[in-house]
Amino acid sequence: MLERRMNNWLPALADLFLPDTCILCGMILEQPSPRLCCDFCWQAFPRIDQPCRHCAQPVSEGRLCGRCLVQPLTHGIAVVPLRYERYAQELIHQLKFKNSLRAARTLGQVLYESIVIMYAGQSLPEAIVPTPLSWRRHVLRGYNQCDRLSLELSAQLEVPIRHLLKRRHGPVQHGRSLAQRATQPRGSFELVRSNVPPHIALLDDVITTGTTMSNMARALNRGGARRIDLWAPCRAT
Repeated sequence: MLERRMNNWLPALADLFLPDTCILCGMILEQPSPRLCCDFCWQAFPRIDQPCRHCAQPVSEGRLCGRCLVQPLTHGIAVVPLRYERYAQELIHQLKFKNSLRAARTLGQVLYESIVIMYAGQSLPEAIVPTPLSWRRHVLRGYNQCDRLSLELSAQLEVPIRHLLKRRHGPVQHGRSLAQRATQPRGSFELVRSNVPPHIALLDDVITTGTTMSNMARALNRGGARRIDLWAPCRAT
């Protein structure tokens, strides 16, 4: 009983004596917010106003980009609210290279709010599948940034996380050119679980060429997935 009371009081005391600050500008937040961001900085995020339905690449008109008119990145929908630049890029770097849980919370909230809008009146995916790291990179880094994001989304959306894929070790994607990223081998991902749900959301931190998502989707399709949606906070445009 005492422990339960302390668990209820400690967060309230922390809010009273240690007010939260905006993750970007450092301004004290007047009210607690799951965004961890002031209204000004929230509005300043570089948003994708008119994304392609299947890959989230910005389009000038219509619902599909030229690539997806010919060969869609996915036959499901892509939910990617931000361009990979300025504030969004800063938070991705904090999450990816500094294991920032605050960055995961803010990026997860941006994505969560976009998902709620996109799926209004529709069924959510049956599982969230975070992009895996190879076991070597996971050991060296000590964490997977996509796992951090998936925990934020799973808790709010009440959609379970399923680790269905294993990634083979290969070159680090960060810092590679678009052409080099596009040459990722098709067999980079292997299905490691059975009973793949029919409707899945693949989760990554940034979509660049879409090659990683495409290779993961191919492996999941072989396992029985019929619809695969793509979720990520950011898109390189």
